[in-house]
Amino acid sequence: MNNMINKGLKRLSQLFAIGFASSLLPAYAIDGHAGLDLSLANNVGKFGLYSLRETPTEITNLSTNLLFTSNDDRMIDVMGVLTRKGMLSNNNLELGLKAKLYYLDQNSTGRNSYGLMLGGIARYWLPTSVPTAISADYLYSPNIVTAGDGQSTTEYGFRAELRILPSAIAYVGYRKILADFGLPGSYKVDGNPHVGVTISFDGY
Repeated sequence: MNNMINKGLKRLSQLFAIGFASSLLPAYAIDGHAGLDLSLANNVGKFGLYSLRETPTEITNLSTNLLFTSNDDRMIDVMGVLTRKGMLSNNNLELGLKAKLYYLDQNSTGRNSYGLMLGGIARYWLPTSVPTAISADYLYSPNIVTAGDGQSTTEYGFRAELRILPSAIAYVGYRKILADFGLPGSYKVDGNPHVGVTISFDGY
C-alpha cells in the first residue's frame, strides 16, 4: 500500500511541477504575476513563492511554501488553488478548491508525514473604498493518501486582507495545523495568529 501511495504522490508531484513551471511562461489572454508570501507568528514563520493567473471568471494560484517553527519542525508544500468569482450570484464572493502535496518533519521525535491534502477556500470582498477581503480555508489529508509515520493531517484558518499598495496585500489571520501520528492526541504544528504580506512582481 505504501508503495502505491508513494508512486501516486511522486506522479502528483511531477504534475504539480509541470503546472508550476508552465504557469511561469508568458500569458497572452490572461493577466498574471508572480510574487512572495511572507508571514510571522510568535513561534512560526512561513515563506512562499506563488504564480497567479486571473481571468474575468476565475483565479489560478500555484505556490510552493516552507513553514518552520521554534521547535525546528518543518513543513514543505506545493499547492494549487482554483477559485471561481461571482459565486451564488454575488460578485464579491469567491469559492474555490485547494490541493496540497506536503512533507512534514517533526523534529522532537524524528517522525515525518507526507501526502495529499484536499479542501476548499471562500473569500468575500467587502464593499469598501480600499480593497478588503475576509477568507477561510480548510484542508485535510486522510489516511489513504497519507504516508510516513502520519495517519492524517488537518489544516484550517481564516484571515482579513487589505491592499496597502498596488503590488502588496497585508493580512492578519489564524492558522491551525494538526498532524495525527497514531498517538493519543494530535500534534499541533501551528495554532497561532499571524501577520503577513504578499508582494507581487510585474505582471506577465
